[in-house]
Amino acid sequence: MKFISKMSSMPIAIFDSGFGGLTVLKRLLAILPYENYIYLGDNINIPYGDKTEEEIIELTLKMADFLVNKKCKMLIIACNTISACSYNILKEKYKIPVMEVIYNGVIDALNNTKNNNISVMGTEFTVKSNAYKNKINEYREGVKVTQLACKKLCTMIENDWNSYDNRLEVLNDYLKNIDINSDTLILACTHYPHITDDIKKILKNNNSIKNIIDPAYHTAISVKQYLEKNNLINKNNENEFINIYTTEDIKKASKFINIFMPKNEKYKLQQVEL
Repeated sequence: MKFISKMSSMPIAIFDSGFGGLTVLKRLLAILPYENYIYLGDNINIPYGDKTEEEIIELTLKMADFLVNKKCKMLIIACNTISACSYNILKEKYKIPVMEVIYNGVIDALNNTKNNNISVMGTEFTVKSNAYKNKINEYREGVKVTQLACKKLCTMIENDWNSYDNRLEVLNDYLKNIDINSDTLILACTHYPHITDDIKKILKNNNSIKNIIDPAYHTAISVKQYLEKNNLINKNNENEFINIYTTEDIKKASKFINIFMPKNEKYKLQQVEL
């Protein structure tokens, strides 16, 4: 019991190619406010979506090693590209539980679709991997899946989406390729929920889309269920902390992190070299 108690106070580690994964952290903070959290964004190397598999794996292992050495109790891949590329490698390498967003996005989408017609918007790597399409068909046969590779979005969001005058035009160029019969759209990049309002604005005349799926939502639920089942919920809420690490220059990172993080959350931001 003492061992379990000690583990329960260990932090949950979350990582992404940048600050998109903060969408996962925000969901976790909403339902698990007394946990300790460590977040790592490899902002200096973003985007990952146009890198090779070898490059993604190399960068991923550097991030994961850094976080595991911080004595975390769980590792969460808050990046669809990394989930598609490296999840099995990380699950095999580390003894602590590793969770990812693709499974959770798929389950949420399948729970919501009424006509088994789902569109997926993601990075080039995620789309080319067919990770979502394969996982959807693994759990339910006969689902039509339309995938949209949105090359420009991740970088634009990471570098202040609202500063781009052509942002709605760029977004519309991608969203117009959604299957007209899809009733569900998966945001298969953790950056995309940051611009949900603009996505809804573009889709306001699209009467078919009834569900916009943010995989971070079900990911947070899965994390809570796992912690509860394994008696790992942190019950010592006196010294909870949020430590955020970035490979980017602190001044640049701090400018944008305030856009993504809840205003009432206190966190410590540090720069690291991996």
